[in-house]
Amino acid sequence: MSWRWERLSDCVERRYISGERMTVAQFRIREGCVVQRHSHPNEQITVVLQGVLEFDVGRRRFTASAGDVVVIPPGVEHEVRAVTDAVVIDTFAPPRGDWAGGGDAYLRR
Repeated sequence: MSWRWERLSDCVERRYISGERMTVAQFRIREGCVVQRHSHPNEQITVVLQGVLEFDVGRRRFTASAGDVVVIPPGVEHEVRAVTDAVVIDTFAPPRGDWAGGGDAYLRR
């Protein structure tokens, strides 16, 4: 299977792969970039590999840096701002079938 980088906007790049029960994605996010507030029916677990991100999950605002893990429950609105350049691994269950059909517009702004 292919695992190629895709430029979604001037400040976000992604590569991902989906299996039968989950999607795993790696993102490169440039300093100052904001991933707009959105929600999805998938549980999301984010592992910050590099950099610092400011999360707004539900009613909680917090900072996560390299080595931190963030769990976002299904259906909860969230937004992320890159305080520095950052690299993350996101795991989603069930798989993100919506991405293939344009459900990733919030990443392309």
